[in-house]
Amino acid sequence: MNRDVTLRQLEYFTAVVQEGSLALAADKLFITPGSMSSALSALERSLGVQLLVRRRAKGVTLTATGSELLAHARQVLSAAESMQSAAGAIRGELSGPLHLGCFDTLSPWLVPPTLEYFAEHHPQVEVILQESSSDELQRLLVGGRLDAAFMYRLHTTAALDSTAVSDVRLQLVLPAGHRLAGQDSVHFAEMEDDPAILLALKPAPDLVVATIEATGYQPNIRWRSRNVETIRSVVGCGLAYSIIMGRPRGDRSYRGDRLVYKRIADELPTNAVQLVYAPGAQNNAKVRALRAFSTEHLVQDTKAHMDSSLGGGFRG
Repeated sequence: MNRDVTLRQLEYFTAVVQEGSLALAADKLFITPGSMSSALSALERSLGVQLLVRRRAKGVTLTATGSELLAHARQVLSAAESMQSAAGAIRGELSGPLHLGCFDTLSPWLVPPTLEYFAEHHPQVEVILQESSSDELQRLLVGGRLDAAFMYRLHTTAALDSTAVSDVRLQLVLPAGHRLAGQDSVHFAEMEDDPAILLALKPAPDLVVATIEATGYQPNIRWRSRNVETIRSVVGCGLAYSIIMGRPRGDRSYRGDRLVYKRIADELPTNAVQLVYAPGAQNNAKVRALRAFSTEHLVQDTKAHMDSSLGGGFRG
């Protein structure tokens, strides 16, 4: 039996599993489906087992053996990447891919400075971005498909390591003409039966509703949206209020309607933005660099964007 298994073959194998299709994986890696099929067949011959069942027009599925060996393939690729990172660190440089996840609503203010940092200080690092819900980000981290991710502490449920970036607090968003717009802070009960529009990204809606109901107030949730700017625009129209964590610099919606942000007077659980990574991930020099940047620079940036009128409410 030929034992010459290559890293490239393992890369193709994991890519096909991730995409669920040989053609999609080949397109992602910029090779022909024929070349990928040949490489996978060679891998199966080298190992002496069948890894995949390929069905025309139905994609691929893992065999029982393939499922068992997939984790080993990912471990080998991760170890090879760590070795490259360590060698680069010895040379005083970092290189190769950094798979970075970010909760959707955090991306506009955390991703740009992170990309800027690596482009300036570690240009040979390729930051591969994955924006998604907190549940999906944790699944990818546990599965070894992300190196690290930015997300909220209260969203984290998996057994992962983390580093705090900044404390944050929920804020109430009102249209400028709302009857409570002139108050410094607002209790949930003062919203009475006003309609609300809340974020639809899991697990954010469940946590926000649980937080509100813990104060004894039952919100009248009229709409949900995955897009923060849609939420801001609906609020700007005067159709609803919202409760969100991050605050853009501009206090106007896409349409130009003015918004006001108010401190919530009720007692709320503490929360924070954090960098999350799998145990042992700090052996990766790129993750260590990301962690150092987050604690030294993103912390300063977030503090600089605090809105004192909200008593420490986060501004992104």
